[in-house]
Amino acid sequence: MVEPLTAAVIVSLFFSEAVKEGGKALGKGVTDTFTQLVNTIWEKFQAHSIDGILTLAQNQPTETNKAIFQNVLQTQMDADEAFAQKLKELIQQLQAQDERVRQILLSGIELSGDLKAQDISQKATLSGSVEQEMLKGVKAINIDLGNLNQEA
Repeated sequence: MVEPLTAAVIVSLFFSEAVKEGGKALGKGVTDTFTQLVNTIWEKFQAHSIDGILTLAQNQPTETNKAIFQNVLQTQMDADEAFAQKLKELIQQLQAQDERVRQILLSGIELSGDLKAQDISQKATLSGSVEQEMLKGVKAINIDLGNLNQEA
């Protein structure tokens, strides 16, 4: 079985800002590999008549719809080792092709209550372009932050 984080990584990639902006900053190889990743998932979902889940998540990317997509994707990966391996290989290709380091933390969170975040660090140790985001698009009644650190 492929590690459970892989479905979360794929879903995060699907809805990342770089991809939303049409891949302007991505190289052709990265764009082609990402297209292959999308097509692989699309074909799998179509074969099992669950492609509506992917369409819904793409058209209405709410946290709920993304979570449903992630759960269904993980289920498909757990049930089909060859599919999971193909996705893992595509993710590894994407990582090898893109020298940028992207770290996103606490993004797109909407709470009807309070948010408390303490002792959070992001550290990039690789050379190349580094992109770090922390607390982007966060909505809460009260936000209590402490000891947040980003380092590149």
